Amino acid sequence: SKELKNTSGKLALVASAKLTNEELYLARRLATALGITFVDVVPRVGEPDGILIPEDRNPNTSGARLLGLTAKEPVQNLQSIVSGIKNGTIKGVISLGEDLTTIGLTVSDLKQLQTLIVTAILPDGTTPHATVLLPGAAWAEKRGSMINIKGRLQRLNRAVETPGEVRDDWEILRDLLVQTGTAVALPAIEDVFRSMAQDIEEFAGLNLSKIGDLGINLLQKPELAATLAS
Repeated sequence: SKELKNTSGKLALVASAKLTNEELYLARRLATALGITFVDVVPRVGEPDGILIPEDRNPNTSGARLLGLTAKEPVQNLQSIVSGIKNGTIKGVISLGEDLTTIGLTVSDLKQLQTLIVTAILPDGTTPHATVLLPGAAWAEKRGSMINIKGRLQRLNRAVETPGEVRDDWEILRDLLVQTGTAVALPAIEDVFRSMAQDIEEFAGLNLSKIGDLGINLLQKPELAATLAS
């Protein structure tokens, strides 16, 4: 909170499309609370196999779009963020699970930032230059939900507990949001989903239990679903 208040100039938020819907929802709320307009996710593209492996290698790009963290095609705002950091108009960055040196930023670019708040699970090119470094949880340590490339809402169940002082990313984002004075505490991941369901029409009437083990067709149009089933 103190780091953000001491930043003179524009802020940017770079999120990961590997985060859960709940984490992305809180990230979007945090950006709104701080007046951040430069927001995007980092795309990951690979060669599709035409069967199971898609071109988009991020597991939750659909969730990032629905929750307002990226445009139809990621990198539209990301390019502006990189340019703003390089020319000095962006003075601070919140990086959620991404290495900023992979998007065209140098160590020199990162060092000129007044504020660099980073969540990460392992050291990378960005973590040594963070002004605040917050250890987040790995995918196997999380609960929550994601939306796959076919628009299916799927539930994540925690496989292992987080080690040491590591916290779920949603808890980190929740606490940052509370510090802005624009939100009340959300004690559990179910409370985050409930708040998301109240704010985002597509999630209305749902909760983590209702998703079930097989998921729910959330974004598919009926005619598309019929085509995929045939």
